[in-house]
Amino acid sequence: MIEKLVIENFLQFESLAFDLDPELNILVGNNDAGKSTVIQALEMVLAGRIGGRSLEPELSPFWFTQSAVENYLSGIIAGNQVEPPTIVIEVYFRDDAALARLKGKNNSLARDVPGIRLEVSLDRAYSAEYAAYISEPTAVKSVPIEFYRVDRRDFAGESVVGTRALVTAVVIDASTLRLQSGTDYYLRKSISQNLTPEARAKLSLAFRSHREGLLSDPAFVAANAQLGSERTTLSKKSLALSTDSSARASWESGIIPHLDGIPFSQIGQGEQSAFKILLALEKSASDRNVVMIEEPENHLSHSNLNTLIGLIRERSVGQQLVLTTHSSFVLNKLGVEKLRLISNGTVGVLNGLEADTQSYFLRLSGYDTLRMVLARAVILVEGPSDELVVQKAYVQKYGCMPLEDGVDVMSVQALAFKRFLALGQALGCKIAVVTDLDDDASDAKARKRFEAFERDGVVRGFVGQAPNGRTLEPQLVAAAGRDLLNAVFKTDFDTDDLLQNYMTAEKTEAALAVFSYADTIPMPNYIDEAIAFVK
Repeated sequence: MIEKLVIENFLQFESLAFDLDPELNILVGNNDAGKSTVIQALEMVLAGRIGGRSLEPELSPFWFTQSAVENYLSGIIAGNQVEPPTIVIEVYFRDDAALARLKGKNNSLARDVPGIRLEVSLDRAYSAEYAAYISEPTAVKSVPIEFYRVDRRDFAGESVVGTRALVTAVVIDASTLRLQSGTDYYLRKSISQNLTPEARAKLSLAFRSHREGLLSDPAFVAANAQLGSERTTLSKKSLALSTDSSARASWESGIIPHLDGIPFSQIGQGEQSAFKILLALEKSASDRNVVMIEEPENHLSHSNLNTLIGLIRERSVGQQLVLTTHSSFVLNKLGVEKLRLISNGTVGVLNGLEADTQSYFLRLSGYDTLRMVLARAVILVEGPSDELVVQKAYVQKYGCMPLEDGVDVMSVQALAFKRFLALGQALGCKIAVVTDLDDDASDAKARKRFEAFERDGVVRGFVGQAPNGRTLEPQLVAAAGRDLLNAVFKTDFDTDDLLQNYMTAEKTEAALAVFSYADTIPMPNYIDEAIAFVK
């Protein structure tokens, strides 16, 4: 199926090229990072559509990257001979004999492989009109799309418009279900493609016969007789009603699917999106189908999402899936090794995750995975109380919450440290580990949790000094002092041991009091060093 996608000058991407997994690609990124742009680009080049609609009527000057438009306009104003910007989108397929007619070197990488190239560029037939348009540079305010054309060709240089697609594309947007007469374009297409040619032919004949039979219905005849008696046209022609026999009135658009007797557009949105996804996956693997899904988690309860993810894994064999998500559950259950992280105009791919680490995240149902994927840097701590204290230290030092700086403080169990460190290392994410000593004599035992990951400087571990205590509570007492902490907790303990015992017994309440305290609390050095490392 698709091995590589290339995008130039389209929306967020000035220049992007990345490899796709032949089975599943999970696109993850912050809002406006470009996840939906990748889906749109694939839909445009594979199907010649955007949002289920033909490209030409949707052509917009806002399709072009802002930098390309700015360079073009500044060049025009400066009187330079600049070429108007061009959008290029290319898909490179696996070298398959079934795709031989798409094979050639008509691509930006000059590879002799099957593929399709879409180009949005100035139509040279309008050269004279374009020259007149730019003759007054100060009047040029945007890309003149009126003089542009959309060209889709295979890598052999032949137009793919109007030919039978060798690779079909289906888009399901669960985030915003666009309905057209109760059924959107891709649902109609999926229903049609899941019928045999014989079934489609018989259905089409039955639909046409039904329309023709309507013409002889007594009510129809009577209505036409009444209309025909009125000669209101200039040429005294007779008015009559008939059925639409054009291509747009085919059975695909004239018949509305129902689920258990309820029109499809009237059922719940979660059921709609799940049905469309599963129907798209019913295609035979021999059909070389690419299924693109936007946020499958939308409108679904946790249990129904779990069921849907299981069915996606089961039915996607032989298909190529590209989906976007904001759900750690989806990412974990479908496999973090299939992650494509979109950030700053690039797409990162995970490499080298060991099988047992992949298996760990497949069993994980929480939200921590996606938090790590989307963060600029992460501080890993052992519990929620440690999380509150570290956040207090960060606010004291930098005047803002860690998340405002793109730093996420995550509480994970000690045994899970290595799993998250392996994931973070694969992502290239800067990670500080803040952990207890678990030994009265030295920090050797604690350092075993992270020392294997410290080689490249992306990961560093931070532990307290052994004389100050094994856990956070005595370390905090040593740093802040008993008098200040008594004021924080509104207590009057007269020994450090009693204060530490209270903090340990009331772990969460004590940490919340530290976090909420209005004034500065001196923090253990290892915590200050950890937040300085990620800053």
